[in-house]
Amino acid sequence: MRCDSCDKQLIKVDRRTELAELDEDATDGQMADYFAAEQSGDYGAWGIGIVEYHCPSCQRTFQFITDELTSYDPLIVSWHEKAKEGDFFSRFVFEYLAFVALLQNKLFIGAGSDRRTIQALKRDRAREEAYVAAIGEYEPLRRLWQDVMAELGRAPLLNSSRDLDNPEIDVWWNNTGFEPKKDDNSPQGVVRSLSDWANMVEFWHSVRNNLFHGGKDPTIRRDCYLVEHAYRTLASFMENEISQM
Repeated sequence: MRCDSCDKQLIKVDRRTELAELDEDATDGQMADYFAAEQSGDYGAWGIGIVEYHCPSCQRTFQFITDELTSYDPLIVSWHEKAKEGDFFSRFVFEYLAFVALLQNKLFIGAGSDRRTIQALKRDRAREEAYVAAIGEYEPLRRLWQDVMAELGRAPLLNSSRDLDNPEIDVWWNNTGFEPKKDDNSPQGVVRSLSDWANMVEFWHSVRNNLFHGGKDPTIRRDCYLVEHAYRTLASFMENEISQM
């Protein structure tokens, strides 16, 4: 979608449901139904869908109103449920599709690119605290991350999505900003602790990049190991998100 003034590509920044205005000639029954919807937060027939776009060039905002806004929740749940079937390569692909749908269509709509969305999740303190707490409370999840830490400690995770013949460390490890880090001498390609939320998110994204770009082989033991652990640890995050939708 483009701006009708400067023809620049518009950026979607919000999608929400709001309560419609009550007509002045509403009946007593309609008024009671309206106030019940307002109090409960379940707008039902009184809800209107709003999708908002922003033009980065002329700084204009556009709102498009619909009678009903399509919910992405069923799509997210469907991909998540599909991820419970098959081998771990297939499971991780479907789980990551649910993950992307959640991030881009519910949590960080205005973030922009896939990378900026990932970086926005790294900076989400509430989700960081919830996930780190789950690691501390849930022993199977804690053991999974301990295994990942040990494996990456032996051989850091490289990025093969750009060049399969020459994989290299990605610049986004140890990074919660929106620009690549330069001259970072700290260990990279590893998850440093059970509270290293930013690199846990980077681990999911790095496995995704390597897998989607042909850098993971289902006949190689380490690749199978990393994909399985990426799926299991990501599925735990998604279970918690879906339980709150």
